[in-house]
This record gives sequence, C-alpha cells and structure tokens, in this order.
Amino acid sequence: MIFAPSTILACATCMADKGSLVGQAQGFAILVMLGFLAFMFACATGIIVSMVRRQRKFASMNPAV
Repeated sequence: MIFAPSTILACATCMADKGSLVGQAQGFAILVMLGFLAFMFACATGIIVSMVRRQRKFASMNPAV
C-alpha cells in the first residue's frame, strides 16, 4: 500500500466528480454534519460553563458549606 498509493484512492462511488452536482452535494453534506457537530460541542461547552459559574456563585454565597 505504501508503494502504490493509487490503489487506495476512493472509487467513483465514494468520490464523485468535483464538478458534478453529486460531488457538490457530498461536500455540502459533510459541511452540514460538521456544523451540527460544532453546534453540539458548543452546547456542551455552554452547559459546563454555566454549571461552573453556578457552583462558584453558590460557593461565594455560602462560604461555610
């Protein structure tokens, strides 16, 4: 495989012609999925930051606990 990289390239089924509509649709589909993934990571980060802020606020209001 190392000596013949042309044998490990994607076939026409997996990789459409770059100028075709199918190829463009595949590219946009990948971007949409990456967008959803970024949105989910942003939501998870927001939840964690919110929980940390609430914990710090609670800890400053109740120093004896």
